[in-house]
Amino acid sequence: MNLDDLLALVKTLREECPWDRVQTLESMKGKLIEEPYELIDAIEKSDIDAIVEELGDIIFLAFFLAKILEEKGQTTLEHIISSTINKYKEKHPHVFAERDFKDEKQVLQFWHESKEDIFTGIPIILPALLAAKVIQERASRVGFDWPSHDGPLEKIKEELSELDEIADEKHKEEMGDLLFACVNLARHLDIDPEEALRHANKKFVRRFRGILKRLEEQGKNIESVSLEEMDRLWDDIKEDE
Repeated sequence: MNLDDLLALVKTLREECPWDRVQTLESMKGKLIEEPYELIDAIEKSDIDAIVEELGDIIFLAFFLAKILEEKGQTTLEHIISSTINKYKEKHPHVFAERDFKDEKQVLQFWHESKEDIFTGIPIILPALLAAKVIQERASRVGFDWPSHDGPLEKIKEELSELDEIADEKHKEEMGDLLFACVNLARHLDIDPEEALRHANKKFVRRFRGILKRLEEQGKNIESVSLEEMDRLWDDIKEDE
């Protein structure tokens, strides 16, 4: 089977499946957000079968959306493909033209110099931690950055102090500043904040499930035990890891 078979499948589904037939660009936005996260989850688990499956879902979605646009007479798959090829050839003049870049840093510099401004192309819908990291990286490339991680670390201390001192109505703004500073520290430590928080989320869920399991083994209900007892179980589970 090849891409022609996939195109034929998409065409058949649009014509014959009641659900696929009524889908629009708007109705498919949820799937477009969901599928990349499922692929990331498969990559983090090193599950090759799942990676293949999720990549297939993303490729299918691309063809499916292209078919919707074709039906509306707004573009064609051929135009999408040719535009994409031209775009990436223009982004790689060191491969397809006479430009000479000595390393990946010069390639990145060329890409960002071609943007309208340093923040062009950052999607509003990006997860906030990832968006903060990208924004900070863009600002850093033009020299607006601390020379080391000491700067964002001090900023975190400053924001914590302000959060403790300000009125309630300012908490949301100061909390945002604190999170932004935490992302900056992660960036300086060469840590992906999204990945770090995902890891922390998984760790919390794993340990809390451990509390539930131990309470169940003791014949206890979590709603009937004190916070102090849960804390003791948490510390035991942490030491056992």
